[in-house]
Amino acid sequence: MLKSPLFEDANIEVFMKRDDLNHPEIQGNKWHKLKFNLEQAKLQNKTTLLTFGGAYSNHIAATAAAAKLYGFSSMGFIRGDELQNTPSKWSHTLKTAHLNGMQLHFLSRTDYRLKSQLNFQHQLQQSYPDAWIIPEGGSNDLAIAGLQTLATEIDQQCPNWTHLITAVGTGATLSGLVRHLKMNSAQTVLGVATLGSGDFLKTDICRWIQNDNDWVAEKNPKNWAFLNLENPIRYGKITPEIELTQQQFRAEFDIVLDPIYTAKMVLGFYEALSKNRFPPNSKIILLHTGGLQGLQTLTSDPF
Repeated sequence: MLKSPLFEDANIEVFMKRDDLNHPEIQGNKWHKLKFNLEQAKLQNKTTLLTFGGAYSNHIAATAAAAKLYGFSSMGFIRGDELQNTPSKWSHTLKTAHLNGMQLHFLSRTDYRLKSQLNFQHQLQQSYPDAWIIPEGGSNDLAIAGLQTLATEIDQQCPNWTHLITAVGTGATLSGLVRHLKMNSAQTVLGVATLGSGDFLKTDICRWIQNDNDWVAEKNPKNWAFLNLENPIRYGKITPEIELTQQQFRAEFDIVLDPIYTAKMVLGFYEALSKNRFPPNSKIILLHTGGLQGLQTLTSDPF
């Protein structure tokens, strides 16, 4: 439980689920999203993990680390072909992935947009038959299934929560939580989008959540929503507001936040608190999704 006069004045209780402590090398939601993908890759006798991401992608770093740890080769298709011949401009994320053995292939933004198309996926699988292909952000049905463990932990550790707040990249973590948590009508999962307002993710989120014939009957469709920042921050951009949020949170609670995801999530929480979005007696869980390798990210516009 996080103790603060601000929370006492608002008559709320605030907790942080420290999922950044769940795995020594593949921390946070990335471990949940990758674990069943790793199992399936082994079962299919694949030798390489192949995936996609931007220059600041925690998923790229996590996949490279997982591949090294579990005996796979790894390949990352990275958005931004201007980086191909300029390794000196690579982000810490890319450098770390490369040091962990990941082969980096840089795509133009036009080609990168094709990553989810069936023809592109088919050609990629033909070119790399020994590769297990994981979508951007590690977000697929196996990832959604992997989040059941996290949902169960939350249900057991703090069953009477009213609001659960998480950062949102691709939407898979939010989807997996909504799908697996034992929620009632008084509980809401709130997502702070790290890229724009998050509206473009709603189709994928609804598909992942409703990949269960009983979902509509059992769950309130209003039990999740986006909690948008007052001034949306471009993905990978570290602003003075983000830096201040990191500094103040660490000073008050001795907890380190990454600048790409968790600091944005916490900033969104404080903005909502300042607007009295949380009724008295609310029990709020802030989900720390890890990504602390992002602390080394360069302060610049995203590639």
